Amino acid sequence: MNAFLSALGTKFAERWVGVLVLPGALFTVLAVAASVLGHRHALDGHRLSHAAEDFATRYDHRPVSAALLAVVAMAAATVIGLLARGLGAVVEKVWVITGPAWLAGPLVRWRHDRWTRARAAAEHAPADERAARVAIRNAVALTEPVRPTWIGDRLRGVGVRVQGQYGLDFPFTWPRLWLLLPEACRNDVIAAREAMSGASTQSGWGVLYLCLGTQWWPAALAGVVLLLLGWRRGRAAAGNLADLTESAVDLYAAELARSLGEEPPSGTVTPAQGRRLSERFRKGA
Repeated sequence: MNAFLSALGTKFAERWVGVLVLPGALFTVLAVAASVLGHRHALDGHRLSHAAEDFATRYDHRPVSAALLAVVAMAAATVIGLLARGLGAVVEKVWVITGPAWLAGPLVRWRHDRWTRARAAAEHAPADERAARVAIRNAVALTEPVRPTWIGDRLRGVGVRVQGQYGLDFPFTWPRLWLLLPEACRNDVIAAREAMSGASTQSGWGVLYLCLGTQWWPAALAGVVLLLLGWRRGRAAAGNLADLTESAVDLYAAELARSLGEEPPSGTVTPAQGRRLSERFRKGA
């Protein structure tokens, strides 16, 4: 038990340092540099060097003050890291936003029009071109778009496709199915979810750097890059999470049905069985 707790503490400390402290420390250093340089002297290395020398000289013979400053800097770095994670959670909500209608409506209509045109092109395409046309449609969305973002529709599409194929109400089915999944399968889903959270946190850092860019313009460039990379990573992570979740339903839905006394014909849950199971899961809700 002691060895386990020690390993757990070590892992937590490494994660705390890697996820919060180091990125926060970098941001703190850049914020100090920004206060020295500003927009006018944004790339003036000599000015920054002189400021660093003056700072080092001020604390050269004051070890206690230097130690206290280091503690304060580490605390500030941690707080900034937590702030970035909080902003990342907000960014993630934006990725799957459904409203308000005045904002989401035009985006939904634009995506829906693209999907409709791509679907019509696929339906009327020659046989040798149909696969390519379907791929174009699927690149917009796998199901009819009702969300303003690709990520929102991709995650929502899992439930739509599962209900269409098996008759299962996904929000009520997934918690029951999760209890039956093998550990390796669970770990894959958890890793995909963490990857999406990591991508949104990266975008959260992008927001912070954009704010710092009001004082030092190179930070704004870094913020734009972080936001774009976070969005790209978020799309990849959301797609992977959706694929793994839907695959888990494909592979283990029959096992869930058997555990509840339903024997799927040919090893596949039928829509009628799925609807009966969903009624049991809902319990009148």
